[in-house]
Amino acid sequence: MTARPAAARDRRAGRVAAWRRTAWARWVSGRAQRRLLLARYWLARDDLDEAARHATHALRLIRPFGTDPVAGGAAPPLAAVAEAALVVAYIERERTRYADSEEVLSWLVRVLDAAAATDERDRLLARTLVQLGDAHRVAGRYERSLATLLRALRLARPTRTREPATLAAALTSLAIRAKELGAYERAERFYRLVGRIYDASGATTVEAATLLHNLAGLAHARRDYRSAELHARMAVDLRRRTTTTDGVELAKDLAVLAAALAGQDRHDEAAALLRQAMATCETVRPPRRYEIAVHLHNLASIEQACGRTAEAERCYRDALRLKEQLLGDHHPEVALVANNLATLLHDHGRHDEAAGLLRRALSIVDGSLPPDHPVAEAIRRNLGRADH
Repeated sequence: MTARPAAARDRRAGRVAAWRRTAWARWVSGRAQRRLLLARYWLARDDLDEAARHATHALRLIRPFGTDPVAGGAAPPLAAVAEAALVVAYIERERTRYADSEEVLSWLVRVLDAAAATDERDRLLARTLVQLGDAHRVAGRYERSLATLLRALRLARPTRTREPATLAAALTSLAIRAKELGAYERAERFYRLVGRIYDASGATTVEAATLLHNLAGLAHARRDYRSAELHARMAVDLRRRTTTTDGVELAKDLAVLAAALAGQDRHDEAAALLRQAMATCETVRPPRRYEIAVHLHNLASIEQACGRTAEAERCYRDALRLKEQLLGDHHPEVALVANNLATLLHDHGRHDEAAGLLRRALSIVDGSLPPDHPVAEAIRRNLGRADH
């Protein structure tokens, strides 16, 4: 007589417990979503410190569900877990905390790999792999970057799960990687594919401006400075149509425009734009140290061309110090700055210092860039000149 009431009580208790677990998961998911909304608000205002505070809180709330869902399977949706991790990873990258960004992305890949294969899982995994592949590229791990981005590309291609924005992002990262390795024609092919995707599916103003910015950078690398200027000016005009007209992204566009102008010996215009871009990057929270290093490097080359040797050396050394701190001592970008500083020193009779910098630069690129890369060839040529 007591078995049935006991069983009924157990069923009721189980239903109540399941309801509580589901309610708890929904509460956590809602709290995390509110924090992410605040993070995006501060992102739009270029305050990464405040954005990081809210995004990290969101991930701290929701991260346990990624690897240890509560009993009974009640947990926030996988998309909510992925969204929090992707926002944190993006912010940490922009704060130049590259290792932290990569750690979050690698964790999310493991979580998604362990999840059941669905269209949604594949979509989230493709987005994550694009960011992770780009993180490998930033760190100079080009082979790992290629493997990761190709996997993202395979996931983004199928018609049933295809997301134009993710596909375009994967191709863009592959194009930037190709440009950095000196494969300019391959980079151009990737950018053409991105353009076709945008023609077919439409592009936001930000996406269109970013493509133009990247085309300007590629044209500059090829020493086609007039094309670089045209693309950069179009990027600036488009970027100014967005709400963050004084933001860091606009500063990047101004910097690539400055590089195009400097290539045409329009040094005063270029220097003014670089100082404007640097002022933006110095006043946001936190200061964008990587972008400041890029601007210092470009400004140094202008000062060198104008014969202002002391100021050029100061800018080169500041850029070198920042890039060493942010990217490590053995990154190809460190080698490029060291090479350019060495040319300045050599031209002013400081041959031993120049040769030491060039040998260091050569040891870096020998392990990271193809032998026929323009930077590697320039370093060898300059070292041969310094040794004689």
